[in-house]
Amino acid sequence: MTLLAAVLLAAASARVESVSLTALDGRLAVRVTVSGTPGLVAVHREGEIARVSVADADLGLRFAGGRSFSWTPSDGFEPALVAATPVKLDRIEVAATSSEVSVLLHVPPDVSVDVRNEARGFLLVFRQAPAAAPPERVAEAAPAPAPPASVPPPLAVAEAPPVATAPAATPAPDTAALARRLFPAAETPAAGGAVADLYPRLFPTGAPQTLPEAAPAVDLIEPGPEAGLPVGPFRLRAAVDARYVDADTFVEATAVPTRDRYLEVQPRVEAATPVGEGQFTVDYAPVFRAFATHDQVNSSSHDLGARLQLQLGSRTTLRARDRFRSGVLDTRVVDPGGEYFFGLGHFRRNDADLGASILVGPRLSVELGGALGAVRFQEESTFFDYDTRRAEAGLGFELTPSLKAVASYAYDAVPRPDERPEAESTAHSALFTLSGEITPLLTGDVTVGYRRQDSPGAATGGTRYSGLTTSAVLTRQIGRESTLAVYASRSTPISAYEQNAFYVSSAVQGTIRLPLPARFEFRGGLGYQWNDYRTVASAIGRPREDEILGWYVSLRRPLRERLFLSGAYRSEDRSSNVDQFDTDADGFYFQLEWDIFGSPPR
Repeated sequence: MTLLAAVLLAAASARVESVSLTALDGRLAVRVTVSGTPGLVAVHREGEIARVSVADADLGLRFAGGRSFSWTPSDGFEPALVAATPVKLDRIEVAATSSEVSVLLHVPPDVSVDVRNEARGFLLVFRQAPAAAPPERVAEAAPAPAPPASVPPPLAVAEAPPVATAPAATPAPDTAALARRLFPAAETPAAGGAVADLYPRLFPTGAPQTLPEAAPAVDLIEPGPEAGLPVGPFRLRAAVDARYVDADTFVEATAVPTRDRYLEVQPRVEAATPVGEGQFTVDYAPVFRAFATHDQVNSSSHDLGARLQLQLGSRTTLRARDRFRSGVLDTRVVDPGGEYFFGLGHFRRNDADLGASILVGPRLSVELGGALGAVRFQEESTFFDYDTRRAEAGLGFELTPSLKAVASYAYDAVPRPDERPEAESTAHSALFTLSGEITPLLTGDVTVGYRRQDSPGAATGGTRYSGLTTSAVLTRQIGRESTLAVYASRSTPISAYEQNAFYVSSAVQGTIRLPLPARFEFRGGLGYQWNDYRTVASAIGRPREDEILGWYVSLRRPLRERLFLSGAYRSEDRSSNVDQFDTDADGFYFQLEWDIFGSPPR
């Protein structure tokens, strides 16, 4: 074979890019995404295994680092998908040879597999066979409708005799670490890069907030109660955390820390149900505090959210979310940049957003979105009521089945607040977002933009901002149970300080999770933030500048199944060129976590 012929053959070969769980018409299904044009797709039984062979194909980039993978559905996957059908799926294996890729499905002998063609691969739909059916039978592909001119020809499916194969090799630790990404539970909207969601993770105040982490490696265990409790059409997950806190708080009218000791109890409930090929989820996580010296510390917090993802036809995905939060100590919910941290009052915040992704080509989509937000105080505080508005439109392009790029335009505004007209603003932004699996062990959501903001009510020097904005979350799996995460942001939160309409807030943080001997787990983080103001501060004759250094360390250990004990120390030092804002605060936290059934997010 000539070199040219080899290159052409390699370029024309097909690749299995991903294997994922989904549901179709109330039945469990496996979606296999294929790039290129493979040969025959054959389905046959091998005892307890239904084998799907894809000829003339190889594994894609998501499977880099191995030729054989094994995965068992467990609590890391959406329980509604596993419970969508009475068919029991014990395990999925993926194995590749030099000429084909095989997907091996461990299902009972009386279950057959239907193959249904899609524009970019095929669906494997499970079907309970009639009682009289022989133990081994061949599932034939359902006829596919004639594709449009822009879609590759449908995959050819043929019957094949049973083929003896060697059992799949046990995955190496690095392979097991890939398993959860190789078999995603379902496609979900990319995690938002909103500053309001990012900052509370960077420098939490009040109760410690757990940073989002990469999903741990999958253990090959049978599905159990971790999948959640069925309640009507919902799958319910519930947990409760109890914390003893000995920490500094800022409940006075000035930026002076006050030490207090108190108990926190935080139940967490999440309920999910499938809606067609989408999903509806509700979650609630209140925090109740007691035994503190100050009444403001004894106040409760509430976090209630609902989200819906709905598939309309084959080309349109709708997303809707609403989140309500209230409290006193959770100051970063009101002001994500951290200017508001003393002189506290009870607040309520509600954010609602709606988005749509419309497929206009094999990989091209139109992305639309809009959002409304409102913050209201029920008590006097050093901050103020305000509203937010946002609209966004752009084009998305699927670089790989697990990586998407979006170029968009966004308009956002803060309508003129009655009690603080200086905060009124309008802004235009050009944004570029990259979200998904960047490499097999690195996932991220990175947004870089150029923003032009006008704030006509501010004093001289603070009426306009033109410059870069950033929001980035990168997570790297560095071992079977070890992860490293990096967070970065640059934004313009609204300001309540003197004649400023906004301030420029930049932050970077790293967190790490490592296993230790005796079943201990270490978690730690280090973050640095700097806030720059634009108008002259009356106390010093130049603009205010704040720098915040925060860090934490913690140890966590399971006591028994679904019961964990952890201890943490956190420190936050604020250095400002305005002396009254120089503060040092720290705290100790001892926490007991009980996952009653399932594991709702922490």
